[in-house]
Amino acid sequence: MFMISKLGRVASAMGAAARFAAAGALVAGLLGAGTASAQVARVVTADFAPLTDSTSPDKKGLVHDIVLEMMKLQKIDKPIEFMAWSAAVQLADGTPNVLILPMTRTAAREDKYLWLTKTFDLNRSFGARPGSAPVNTIDQAKALKAVGTTVNSASLAYLKDKGLTNIQEFPSSRDLMQALKDSKIDAVYQPDAFAKADWKAVGGSGALVFGEIQERSASYLAANKGSNLNPADWQGAIQVLEQDGTIDKLVALYGMN
Repeated sequence: MFMISKLGRVASAMGAAARFAAAGALVAGLLGAGTASAQVARVVTADFAPLTDSTSPDKKGLVHDIVLEMMKLQKIDKPIEFMAWSAAVQLADGTPNVLILPMTRTAAREDKYLWLTKTFDLNRSFGARPGSAPVNTIDQAKALKAVGTTVNSASLAYLKDKGLTNIQEFPSSRDLMQALKDSKIDAVYQPDAFAKADWKAVGGSGALVFGEIQERSASYLAANKGSNLNPADWQGAIQVLEQDGTIDKLVALYGMN
């Protein structure tokens, strides 16, 4: 028993050493490139707590912090600017070397952006007020008086693709959850993490009722299609953060593990 335990610790230590060595090599490569800092014009986002959150004095969101750490690795000294999502999209669509987060990769968006790296995976379900029956299917959602989602979002594109005609659009996740709290809509459709965070932010009490997962999609860091950024730099940066334990620490910090 003692020998098995000892070998386990040794193997674990060797694995950790290998991971740190690999991370060190990747960092050296990123720092050696030295071009990303000059290329990035702006970095823009909107409030999608808990991924991005301008209201917190010190915890700006999981994806915000992941992207910030990737920027530090590449010596990119730019602020991550919060604004309305529609304004962020307009900037990224019209200006080369503008980075935007968090962006969901869809068929309609595929050729519009340069996809730098995946940052985090998200589940999307229909969410309803506490005490409601779960909305598990598209047909059940179609039977509701109103389903809310956010403007210019992948969630909106999904609902339209599925043929919903009872959609109400809102400028932000927080506005969307306020409408649910005020009984202006019957259910919301957006990433579950956004719904949970902003339900609390608007003073909602009790636990939201989520139906079956409709989509599993990734959050990406993207850039204007005409940007001269290298996705390999960003993919290497997030690999460093995975290997040195930074991603795990941030996920735990935001309670999303």
